Amino acid sequence: MATLFNILKITVGADKLCARVLVNPGMPLRTSEDIEATARVYYLAPAIAKHLCLGDTGREFQECMGDTELPHLLEHLSVEIMNETGLAGKVSCGRTRQVPGDERLFDVELSCPDDALTVGALSSAAFMMDWAFLHHEATSPDFAGTVSGLRKLVLNLRGEEDSEDTSEAPAADGEAEGLPADGEMASQGADAADVSVQMDERAPEPMPAPEPEPEPEPRRRREIDPMGIRRRAKTAEHAPAKRIADVFGSVFGGGSTSGGTDA
Repeated sequence: MATLFNILKITVGADKLCARVLVNPGMPLRTSEDIEATARVYYLAPAIAKHLCLGDTGREFQECMGDTELPHLLEHLSVEIMNETGLAGKVSCGRTRQVPGDERLFDVELSCPDDALTVGALSSAAFMMDWAFLHHEATSPDFAGTVSGLRKLVLNLRGEEDSEDTSEAPAADGEAEGLPADGEMASQGADAADVSVQMDERAPEPMPAPEPEPEPEPRRRREIDPMGIRRRAKTAEHAPAKRIADVFGSVFGGGSTSGGTDA
């Protein structure tokens, strides 16, 4: 993958870092050659426009940002990344000079309160400028995420914790389920532990035996009254007899007649 810069050498001193940077052949040398790419860098870190910049046309970098060497833009972007981490001290500064005899070779000096911080900022700035000038069709770099990652890296190397990390640790399993925390359990003393052990060791009580179901009562046999049967039969024998005509006469259109003439 093509890149804008080739960092040939890095020298770390007592309070500053010096990087010899080559602008690769075929790449633009000045910001005026690709003003849209320069604007992409500005939109990533707009605070660079207000950087104090002595030695060019004005006091602020925005007055020369439209027409300056790319390593000069790399310097200011590196300084801004260091500033945003909050680990660079009160003042971060830099300086860019062309190496005599080669218009594409520059020495970029950066204040160096921490070599890991300064090298990380320089590397991140070079990556962001590669995106802006060569690979802008890809997803834009996450400036805030880069700053946060660099800060955590430097603090980890120092063996320090990030005091600005406000993310809360997840609750313990007991707290999440509404159970007492470890400290609360310990404050209850040994009695609570003894009770729990005794409850665990106690044998379960036997289940009561089921009560036997009551046996169904035997059905009582109905006594037969032979005399009643005889009386009912005797009464039935004395019932008056009916003639067939008396019973079915109404059905056939006539009543019971003792005598009559046919029509």
